Order: sequence, then structure tokens, then C-alpha cells
Amino acid sequence: MNRNEPPVIASAPPGEPPEPPAPAPTRSAPPPRAAAAPPASAPPAPGEAPAPPSPSPASEDGGTEELRPSHPLTPRHARIQRENNLIGALEGAMDVRDGPGIRHLLQQYRSEFPEDPSQMQEGYGVVGECLEHPGPESTAAGQKYYDRERGSTLRRFVARYCLGGL
Repeated sequence: MNRNEPPVIASAPPGEPPEPPAPAPTRSAPPPRAAAAPPASAPPAPGEAPAPPSPSPASEDGGTEELRPSHPLTPRHARIQRENNLIGALEGAMDVRDGPGIRHLLQQYRSEFPEDPSQMQEGYGVVGECLEHPGPESTAAGQKYYDRERGSTLRRFVARYCLGGL
């Protein structure tokens, strides 16, 4: 039977009225949405001017109150964001196999984060070297890093780009 054809219903014996087809299953209605807040005042009658908008809550100094951010952007937060942006750029450079780009970004990362808080600079350096100068020396450095840094998040990238995807 084709999906677009109506179902075939067997006819009833002569003298008896045919049974009506069973109703099609219906989808349940979506749950009701929360009602919007009622308007502050009734709508204006025809010919009346609309009411002026209600003022924003006023602060003690007479100005309007502003919404504050959920948490302040401290220098610590800005520093973490900068590190995350550099790491994202380094991973993007790895995705496109841009060894010189990794080297350039790694230089920025090392100058801004000399303490290497996430201990990732060596791994990015190994990957950059493997992409920029493939060969037995970079492969050996990748293998050494892979064997030693068992908890590093860069280990899989070293395996992919230096060791042929172990």
C-alpha cells in the first residue's frame, strides 16, 4: 500500500450499516505556556491617548537602576579568558596543520603566560615541530612526550600529528 492512498475498509454484510473508521491518533497539545504578565493598566478606550510608559526603578541617587552582570569581570577572569583564546587559536592552527602558525601563537602564549599554568606549552611545541619539520627527530620527540606526559590533554594531538595517529 502506498503511504498516500487511503486505507481500504472491508464492507459490512448487506443490511448492516458500515462501521465508521477509527479516529486518527492525535498529537497531544503542547504544555501551556506561562501567561505573560498582565498589563499595568487597561488599554485605552477608542479616542483616548495611551498611558505613558511606567518609569524604570529609581536608585537612591535619582538615576535609573542598571542591571549588574551576574559576576564581575575581574583581571583574573580576563587573564583566564585570554589563555582560553590562545589555546583555542593553537588548536585551530593544529586543525589546519599550520606549524608556523602554532610556533607564532606559542611564542605569544609563552610571553603572556611564562609560568605555563596549564602545562601545555611543551606539547604545543612538540606538535608544531612535527608539523613544521616532519622526520625522525620530531617523531622521537613526540614519542618521548607521549610516553612521559600520560595525563596531558595534548597527548592525543601528539599521537595524531607526530606518531601517525596511534
